[in-house]
Amino acid sequence: MAKDPKNDPAKPALPPLDSEVASQASDPFSTVFMGVLRSNDPLIMERGLAGSEAHELYRDLRRDGKVFAGLQKRKLAVVSRGWTVEPVTQSEQGARDAAVVNDILGTFGFDRICGGLMDALLVGWQPAEVVWTLADVAVDGAPRQMVVPARVVKRPHRRFVYVQDGDAAPELRLLTRGDMQRGVAVPPRKFIVHRVEAEDDNPYGLGLGLQLYWPVFFKRKGVLAWTKFLDRFGLPIPWGKYPREASPREKGTLFDALRAVSNDGTLMTPEGTMIELLESKINGSATPHQAHVEFMDDWIMEVILGQSPRGGNGGALAAAATEREGVRLELSQADSDLLSETLNATLIQWICEYNGLQPCLVYRKIEKDEDRKAESETDKNISELGFQMTEEGVKAKYGDHWERKAAPPAPPALGGGGDPASFAEGEAAAPDQVALDQALDAALSNDAMQRQMEAVLAPVFERLQAGGDPQAMLGWLAERFPDLTEDKLQERLAQVLFAAAVWGRLHGQA
Repeated sequence: MAKDPKNDPAKPALPPLDSEVASQASDPFSTVFMGVLRSNDPLIMERGLAGSEAHELYRDLRRDGKVFAGLQKRKLAVVSRGWTVEPVTQSEQGARDAAVVNDILGTFGFDRICGGLMDALLVGWQPAEVVWTLADVAVDGAPRQMVVPARVVKRPHRRFVYVQDGDAAPELRLLTRGDMQRGVAVPPRKFIVHRVEAEDDNPYGLGLGLQLYWPVFFKRKGVLAWTKFLDRFGLPIPWGKYPREASPREKGTLFDALRAVSNDGTLMTPEGTMIELLESKINGSATPHQAHVEFMDDWIMEVILGQSPRGGNGGALAAAATEREGVRLELSQADSDLLSETLNATLIQWICEYNGLQPCLVYRKIEKDEDRKAESETDKNISELGFQMTEEGVKAKYGDHWERKAAPPAPPALGGGGDPASFAEGEAAAPDQVALDQALDAALSNDAMQRQMEAVLAPVFERLQAGGDPQAMLGWLAERFPDLTEDKLQERLAQVLFAAAVWGRLHGQA
């Protein structure tokens, strides 16, 4: 009799299923009012911010050019890559359903919403609302009405809060005019929330804004001080001197003249007055303000891209560039994977459930751009070892727009069979030419004659095997035998004889 695994004393008891013991609701150090969870971001807590004020604190950082440029690099590095939809279970039906989901994603700006959801990199989380509609989608060549997204709209953070009641998981709720504290429950399969570094006691996540706030703050102060410095020392101040006995009218005339020179500031003193200015002792073109701003820019880009954009020179610069490229690809792949997890658990799953499709997954593969020049050189080296790439391999590697070249035309036939070859400017071969061809064949059949001809025609063979053109070869043969050029008949005969011997010899060796 088989033992019941539940009552088997050799096995431990089952653990608590689908439950949390140390949840946020039972945390004695957490202050929760009416179940509404607050962010545990230290900067937000330090400033006593809540709700929309906390989110706007980080959104304001995008006004900085370096922050905006760095975030754009992170976002576009993912969005610029193509997406792939695959079924969870490999089957013929799953492959067809994955193709249908792929077609649906191309109808409502999938890349655009991916870029919008990646704003969570800065703030920590980003909600978006799916607007569903009915549309005809081609399935196996026939239209079929399906529930598809008409658009996905990015929503402001201030409209939402997370509420936790009891041991239940935190729930996203929508703030309305009727309930500004806890909000109302959102409909199922309606809102996508992409989160970064979300924790148990902080479902809102932690974005890069926490690390970017202070370098941006100090950079703005440095730029302000730099601007004041340039305003004070960048332009000369006009200085007018008037006699001590000058009248008020004369002083006014001098003042008007100084104001005409500069509106930023002027100086008027009686003659003999001593004025000294405390000048800056800075040497060189750079200033401490510039160094300060550049240091903050490096700090900002290191937070966003994972490494400072500055490096040494020479080999150190090349090594740093290679390392930055590797870090950038890793960050882009990580951003893509996290975004795909969010989409696969929400939008992609909902599309499949609403339309009875096999479960599918979407993902992007981030790879380094291939060096076509290096690859072509490698292929050339391999071909020199005696290997040949198939036409399918060439198309798979370099694109479908490549095809094999047409075979070069065969050399003209000589002697009997077919049209006789003619090298005389397109003229038809005369009967004498045919007789000459036959005589040449008979001469070459003689072993002694053949050895003599091989010695004579050795340079001719070398020139042809090196890629010589037949028309150019005729001129070369005429120059090779100058004593045959006095008479046109002898020149034509010499050209036909030697050209026929060479091409006939090569044709016989093929």
